[in-house]
Amino acid sequence: MLLDRQLQLELMSKMADVYPSPYDFSDLINNSNEEQLRKIYANLFYLQSHELLEPKSIHIRFELGGSGSHLFSLGFTRLTQKGADFMANDGGLSAILGVVTVKFEADQLKLLLESKIMAADLPPADKHKLLDGLRSLSAESIKHLTTKIVDLGWDNLGTLARIIQSSIS
Repeated sequence: MLLDRQLQLELMSKMADVYPSPYDFSDLINNSNEEQLRKIYANLFYLQSHELLEPKSIHIRFELGGSGSHLFSLGFTRLTQKGADFMANDGGLSAILGVVTVKFEADQLKLLLESKIMAADLPPADKHKLLDGLRSLSAESIKHLTTKIVDLGWDNLGTLARIIQSSIS
């Protein structure tokens, strides 16, 4: 197989060492046989397809096993910000900038919980008691209750995973 994770890491490491400058792959290209060159090209192309690098290329032309002349663009190649973040192995700024914060107002959360209580398979007297108790809670108590609900979800990760899966499907 032409795609090789170890080679991809080696190629990206070379580019990371000189980032933000482009890395000159000319020596590697000039000292590679046809099979190695195809593999290098395939892996650089694959990384470029995932927007991890951008070519600042030189063009080389060579024969592929008698199948005619092929033009490959290799040579000077630079990591993109996605590639640099990938090599940082911590998500980089993309992880920080891509954070999504979800906020619920206490009243919205109460309404959501009320709808779940109403949909629950409970006797009407129990539903009424729960609803009265929920409506009497302060915003801080709702916050604490929400934390407990989230903790309960994590404590029952198998069930939570099934719920998430059914939501995705």
